[in-house]
Amino acid sequence: MKKKKKRKINTSNLMILLSFLLMITIGMYSILNSSLFNTNKVEVEGNKKVKKNEILKNLDIRKDKNIFMYDTNKMEKIVLENPYIEEVQVKRKLPDKLQVLIKEKEIFAIIKDNDDYCYIDKDGNYIEKIKEISDKESSPIVDIDYIIDENKNIEFKNDETKERLLYLLECMKENNLYKKIVKVNYEKDDIINMYTKDDIKIILGNDKDLDYNISRMGYIISDLQDDIKRKGTIDLTYGNYAVYKP
Repeated sequence: MKKKKKRKINTSNLMILLSFLLMITIGMYSILNSSLFNTNKVEVEGNKKVKKNEILKNLDIRKDKNIFMYDTNKMEKIVLENPYIEEVQVKRKLPDKLQVLIKEKEIFAIIKDNDDYCYIDKDGNYIEKIKEISDKESSPIVDIDYIIDENKNIEFKNDETKERLLYLLECMKENNLYKKIVKVNYEKDDIINMYTKDDIKIILGNDKDLDYNISRMGYIISDLQDDIKRKGTIDLTYGNYAVYKP
């Protein structure tokens, strides 16, 4: 049998490799400890409702801390604890800058139960409980039964009620009615009462034709505005017929 030849280790090549790895290690250490990369500026972009200092208050950002010493994944998780923030990305910008890119949640509606008001997002999740409604609010106010549990989860009467409500709001958005409706009464199971900024009341059936009725409601409101008609009631519970009462 032939004896296997032993491979000779090239000592010079090994030393070059080790020296190269050592240089990289020293270089990385120098970078991580160089004051050149100490945090000098923090930029926050995309925030409108949430203030910059509220976003940064728990991130432990210091001017004597190197930007490479931050755990950006951990920072992102901390920022996402704010109920108004949907997405966040923390980036390093050489030589001395941190950048926090924010996408805030849209306030999909304001739900009301007696004297309690609460912002919800597009999935019906809790954002914030509020005491008063501002005149600048652009989201509709929805009268509906709900409770908020100890973990700040919103519980509606049942899952179907929640799904139908979110579907209604989405239909309003798709038909450009979202900003024209100021109030929605969703306390009954079969009937939805809506009110426009022009004090027009709309009566809808809470049924399978909801998207169809929302669609034609948009045309009717536009026609009434063209005729400079204010107030009155639009009843869409008569099948294909729409009844307007001044």
